[in-house]
Amino acid sequence: MIGHLVPSPDSRSFGPTRAGRKDKAHRTYRLVGVTALLALLAAVGVGLVPAPSRAEEGPSKVVILGFDGADAQMVRDWMDAGELPNLDRLRKQGTFSDLRPTNPPQTPVSWSTFATGLDPGSTEIFDFLKRDVKTYAPDFAMTKPSEAPFAFGPKNPLYLSAGLAAVAFLILLILGALFRRARIGLLLGLVAGVGAFLWARPFVAENVPEHRPIAINQRQGTPFWQILGDRGINSTVIRVPQTFPPDPNPGGRLLSGLGVPDIRGTFGTYSFYTSEVVAQGDTDTEMGGKVVLLDVERGDPEVKTILYGPFNKLFPEPPEIFLPLTISMDWDRHAVQLHLPDQVVDLEQGQWSDFVQLEFPIRKLIKVHGIARFYLIELDREIKLYMSPINIDPVDPIVPITSPKGFAQDIHDQIGNWKTLGWALDTWSLNENVLPEEVFAEDFDFTVGKFEQILDSFFDNPENRLYCQVFYFTDRAGHMFYRFLDPTHPAYDPALAPKWGDFILQSYKRMDAIVGHVMERLPEDGVLLVCSDHGFANWKRSFNMNTWLVRNGFMTLKGQDQNKLMTLDDLFVEGQFWPNVDWERTRVYALGLGALYVNLLGREKYGIVTPGAEYDQLCRDVAEKMEAYIDPETGEHPIFKVYRRDEMYNKFDPDIIPDMRAANNLGYRVSWQTSLGGVPREMFEENKDKWSGDHCSLDPSLVHGILFCNRPLRVSAPGIEDLFPTILSMFGVPVPNDADGKALPFAN
Repeated sequence: MIGHLVPSPDSRSFGPTRAGRKDKAHRTYRLVGVTALLALLAAVGVGLVPAPSRAEEGPSKVVILGFDGADAQMVRDWMDAGELPNLDRLRKQGTFSDLRPTNPPQTPVSWSTFATGLDPGSTEIFDFLKRDVKTYAPDFAMTKPSEAPFAFGPKNPLYLSAGLAAVAFLILLILGALFRRARIGLLLGLVAGVGAFLWARPFVAENVPEHRPIAINQRQGTPFWQILGDRGINSTVIRVPQTFPPDPNPGGRLLSGLGVPDIRGTFGTYSFYTSEVVAQGDTDTEMGGKVVLLDVERGDPEVKTILYGPFNKLFPEPPEIFLPLTISMDWDRHAVQLHLPDQVVDLEQGQWSDFVQLEFPIRKLIKVHGIARFYLIELDREIKLYMSPINIDPVDPIVPITSPKGFAQDIHDQIGNWKTLGWALDTWSLNENVLPEEVFAEDFDFTVGKFEQILDSFFDNPENRLYCQVFYFTDRAGHMFYRFLDPTHPAYDPALAPKWGDFILQSYKRMDAIVGHVMERLPEDGVLLVCSDHGFANWKRSFNMNTWLVRNGFMTLKGQDQNKLMTLDDLFVEGQFWPNVDWERTRVYALGLGALYVNLLGREKYGIVTPGAEYDQLCRDVAEKMEAYIDPETGEHPIFKVYRRDEMYNKFDPDIIPDMRAANNLGYRVSWQTSLGGVPREMFEENKDKWSGDHCSLDPSLVHGILFCNRPLRVSAPGIEDLFPTILSMFGVPVPNDADGKALPFAN
């Protein structure tokens, strides 16, 4: 390997003498020797350039179990009642404390702070929705759609066709040479190359996109697993919210959580096929479901319809991709056959299908793959068929959902298909009375069971000193079944209460079982943290915040259509928002779950409020009047407090972060229509929905989360921002200077 550096004795070049060549050879050997020595020293970590540091301090394994929405008071009460023995054991041997959420106490907001140690002003994840200052339209705050060139971009037809032509030319040229017909090979190669180019160019232009859609995670800050990975501490991170697209995890693995869309790019669009006339008609529901009316009478053998697929973001036409669906009906057996391209699915009434693989051809070369489950609700007097949101296929994902990419295949090899959608439990179909509680509960158990299998499959990897997994089922149970905890709730149903009144308790007992399972597998020196991002509260009345702004002179309308129903699907198909707001006379507007924006001159497109004294006085006026306002029906204050952004956050971008936040009191929440910028006619609405518990727009002091540790920690009113520095400190890794929290040290 070294000899080639020394000139050959037979060299005929007019170079150095033999002695000179010998000296040069010795110098060369010395140079190679020194180089090898330096490489060896660097390899063992004592070279001139220090190797990346590795943190060897701390326990052999740190495990973090997150349970979205687990409420501190509920946990305390049920531990005291003996319902949560494993959590009670943690409390007695280590630490239990309330955990203060972010302001606002929302899932993507709090977990972003958990991951980065930065408050929402710095992470810039401050709500599910944000607004465009140029159009005032709502958009998702979690991710930003963008695009990247596909291959050579606009030059794909030229370059790819030229490449194919070159291959055709070379093949025939080589064949001609092999058969000693070089001239013929050259001629045929030229003909084939030109023909290939002329054929391929229009084919590529039609079937190969110039750009591919991508998503950008809008969360700022560096998550703790990336900092640890850079220090050689590997981890497995499962379904932490706000990790889509998947965060880098050096040396480790990550499965994205809340933020992963379905194949339509939405939070979860289900489909409901029915022959029964429904109030919505053949339209989208408020939460984005697709209602498909079937022209069927009892006894009809079949009906043809469509299956809604992805939006076409690769080519101008068509805007959406559909699959043909034929439903064959056996009315006597209460069974159907679903005929999809290349497959048939048999389904009986009251039965779930397995995951069905779906392939949507965008063009001849481009296909999108998804997975979904079907449930036949009824085939009796009517037909009622439910299809879950179409999840991204983990085996052939249209966009990455894991880091590294192959981790999705590893999970599939262990547990088969699972719901890759970030919002995996279909609360929308239960809330909109498409699925009854029994069917929701079956899917609930199936879905959570898959995530428990992921824990079992990947927890014990000896290469990972950190394991972190977030479960969401405690939050979804709280949203959908809180109505059974309060007989005065507008959605309380005394007939259903005996069966479903303890559903939230049962979900907390499942949390307790998961914790106990991990405690049994934890190494002797291991550390276990159990936490949640916020708590829960009753939601009995909806407050239409924009309506309040109109009636108090802060917002002005120019039309009469105050009852326009806006849906989540409008966000994905560019629906018209704010159709009747007079921006030239509007000073404040509400969007999202409590965010208040000033129509500021120089910032908003039609801004009228002058920065400085006018702005400050306006904020004081809004806060004073909102906090003093009393609900005439109940005599209660719907607003607990109105915060200025500099009260909530240490630093922020004034063009992005809302000017104020109106935090609701117990029993109240911002209405769905307010969150989308709607201005309903009435100020309040009784919440008769099954989505009956909430936290999103409440004051953080009213919905504390939980913090457990199997070791005593010195805690005093900890906040979720304190977990980031605590986790780093456990491994002896320095905490970044910009972290907003403080490490919670061990008590002994």
